[in-house]
Amino acid sequence: MNTTYLDPWFWFNDNPDLDCVVYCRLGLYRALSGELFPHRCSNEDLERIQNKIILILNELIGNKLLLITSENLGDSLTSAQEIFDDSDLILLQNGQTLVLGPKGMLFLINKNSHVFFSQIGPGFLALDSFQELLTLDETLDTELTWACSETYGFLNPDPIHTGSGLECRALLFMPGTIESGMFERAVKSLISQGFELSLYQGEQSAEDSARTETSFPLVYLRYSVSPGMSEQDGLEQIRNALNGLIKGERATRERLVQKLSDEILDKANRAFGILTHAHLLSRDECRKLLLDLRKGLVYNCISFQGNQGLLADIDRLWFSTETLVRQRLAIVPEQQITDNYVQSLRAKLVRSVLSQYHIERGM
Repeated sequence: MNTTYLDPWFWFNDNPDLDCVVYCRLGLYRALSGELFPHRCSNEDLERIQNKIILILNELIGNKLLLITSENLGDSLTSAQEIFDDSDLILLQNGQTLVLGPKGMLFLINKNSHVFFSQIGPGFLALDSFQELLTLDETLDTELTWACSETYGFLNPDPIHTGSGLECRALLFMPGTIESGMFERAVKSLISQGFELSLYQGEQSAEDSARTETSFPLVYLRYSVSPGMSEQDGLEQIRNALNGLIKGERATRERLVQKLSDEILDKANRAFGILTHAHLLSRDECRKLLLDLRKGLVYNCISFQGNQGLLADIDRLWFSTETLVRQRLAIVPEQQITDNYVQSLRAKLVRSVLSQYHIERGM
C-alpha cells in the first residue's frame, strides 16, 4: 500500500473528552431516487451507480480521494478496517467501493445502501462538526437526488436507517465502569432506548494463537436514530448518552483511584518501561500495555514531562501499528520474515513514537 495515503486517515488528536471517548463517528445512509436498492441491482447497475457517485465525489472533493474496490484491495481494505475501527469493512464485491477522504471522511458505495458517508474524530469532535456532514449531504442531494418520502423521510433498504438515516458509532475507554462491575447497570437504560453497547474484544492474531482471547477496558457503542426522530433530536440523544456514560465513568474513577492508585501507577510504569525498551512485542501484548499506560494517564496516577499529545499517540499506535508493520514488511524479502522479525519491527515502531516522552519522577 502507498504510505502517502496513510496520513489523511490519522483522525487522532487531543480532545477534552479523550480520557473517556476515544472516537465518535457520525454517518448518514442514503439511497438514490429512481434506482433499485443495491441488493436488487444487477452487476451492471451496481457499476453504473458506483461510477456515477465516484464522478460526483471527485468533482466535489477533487484528487484527495483514495478509492478501494474489489479489483485493487491489496492491503488497503485491511488497513482501513483497522484505522477506522470498522468491522463492516471486511469484504468488497463487484460494484462496491470504499472511498477515503480528508478529515476522517469515509464513503461506502453500494454496500448497505447506495451511499453511506461518515466522519470520524477524537472525543466529541464528530458531533461538534455535524453541520459539515449535513452540508455535504445537501450538496450531494443536489447532484444525485436522494430517495425521500414526505411521510417516512429518507428511504433505505434497512428499515432502521429509514427516516433521518443517521447513525453514531463510538469507542469508549471505561476501565472504572468495567473493573468495578458497574457496566451492566450503567448501560441498562441506554439499551432500552435502542443503543447497542458491548465490551470490545480483541481478535487473536496468528502470532498470539496459543493465547486466550484478550479483553480490553473498551466499550463499543452503536446507535441508529429511530424512524420518526429528527436528526437534531437524534444528535441530542447521542450526546446525552455519551455525557451520562462519561459522568459515571469519571465518578467511578475518583472512587477507585483512592484504593488502587499504587496498582494503577505500577502497571502504567511497567507498561511504559516495556513499550519503550522491549525488543519483541506481540500484537495483543502491545495493545494491552498501551491501555495500561492510557489508564495511568487518565487516572492521573502517572505524569510526563510535556505530555501534550501522548494520549493521541497511544491511540495512533493502537489503531495504526499493524498497518505500519505490514507496510514495512512489503519491502522485506519473504524468507527474512519470521514471527520474531515481525515482533521486533512492531517494538521498534512503538519505541520510535513513545521514546520522546519522559516520566516525571517524584521522591
